[in-house]
Amino acid sequence: MLKKLAVAALAASAVIAVRKRVAGKGDADLWAEATSGPGAVSTPRAS
Repeated sequence: MLKKLAVAALAASAVIAVRKRVAGKGDADLWAEATSGPGAVSTPRAS
């Protein structure tokens, strides 16, 4: 019983890790799209 619980927890953590990685990549793609090209938003620059 304990082994099944451990396997289930490991599988759940793997799924969560994959979802976070995919979400992070999506955010990066959106940022790149928003800050480049002819319709790009302006980004503040530190001086």
